[in-house]
Amino acid sequence: MSDEKRDAAENEAPIPATSTTLEDLEAVEPISTGENLPSGGGGVIMVHGDIFAAPTNSVLIHACNCQGSWGAGIALAFKQLYPAAYRIYHNHCINVSNPSSLLGTTLLIPPQPTDRKTHWIACMFTSVYYGRRVDTPDKILESTTSAFEHFLNLVANEETAGRRVVGELHACKINSGRFGVEWERSRKILEDGLEDGGKGRVVFAYEFEEESGGAGGAGGSSGGRGARSGRARGSSRGGLGRGQQTLRF
Repeated sequence: MSDEKRDAAENEAPIPATSTTLEDLEAVEPISTGENLPSGGGGVIMVHGDIFAAPTNSVLIHACNCQGSWGAGIALAFKQLYPAAYRIYHNHCINVSNPSSLLGTTLLIPPQPTDRKTHWIACMFTSVYYGRRVDTPDKILESTTSAFEHFLNLVANEETAGRRVVGELHACKINSGRFGVEWERSRKILEDGLEDGGKGRVVFAYEFEEESGGAGGAGGSSGGRGARSGRARGSSRGGLGRGQQTLRF
């Protein structure tokens, strides 16, 4: 099936209003936010735990395409756990005349009352398309720089205006899944952005594990299609169970 037909099929599928179809998404262990913090302020820290078990009001950051598709891997987990946020993201993409105009920006979605968990969702637009039409690594990194800067400005604006309190920042290993960009290159962009405008903030970063393999993906934070369940975990956690594979974001 072509990328376009697959995208159309998944966007026509019904989305649950208040529940998830993931069967096994409990926290692996408490998130250790005080461990290995940089002494001089902000930075990117790899941690243990489940990204979806981040503290209430945290921001969950992932890289997205501009087509309105969360179709596989952790992107699909976002779609299932945050269906209201997904609708906002999807409509944001399809309601612009030129989706590529979203490239290098971030959509920051506040917690939605009908979603299962109380998290902000930050959609960093780092590639126009996905699959065989994904942007080049250099173009993705250029877009990541702009999108992360935009994200930090959005957070600062929320806090300066006193509209909402924005919590901790938690992220996948963005861009290193189907977007195919080495994680350390994206990590360097996040660290530079935090140094320039992060005001001492830390981004806690996770890997994603799926219980069954498979290829395919709709975003820079996606892995194999059709997995029964998935978790985002810190890279320093111990070995995987039988049948599991580590997917990088």
